Amino acid sequence: MKDREETIAFDMNYCQHYTPDTIYGMGGKKATGICGAGVCVKDVRVPKSSHPCIGGHELPDATTVCPKWIRQTREHAEARADAFEEAIRRMTVVGPVVAEWRKKPPRGKAEVIECPVCKGRLHLSQAACNGHVHGHCETADCVSWME
Repeated sequence: MKDREETIAFDMNYCQHYTPDTIYGMGGKKATGICGAGVCVKDVRVPKSSHPCIGGHELPDATTVCPKWIRQTREHAEARADAFEEAIRRMTVVGPVVAEWRKKPPRGKAEVIECPVCKGRLHLSQAACNGHVHGHCETADCVSWME
């Protein structure tokens, strides 16, 4: 696992307009292939990379490939690192509660419990076939996962 400074430095290699959800279809979103600046990544290529949002930092001047390329700021990278650390903290709090809930019979159940992070409503469901637990809290930006 990278330390905080390595994570920040890595994030600063990306363009400010990089939006992986619209490029790769993450988080349940359909990939559009259009970055945050409105550039179609299929129209721009960088050697050894799929698009300039990721590989532009390796070029002497990324704006020669994509005129809208702007390196991530340290402040933005720090904010993303903070958000990641907070998400890990929340999952660390939820983990033991979910581990105990998983053991309760029957296997293959659904229930709403108090969220141990924010005291809101945590929706849990367990697959009967493999015991995996999926969960999401009703509180915005609290916890959500799928095993």
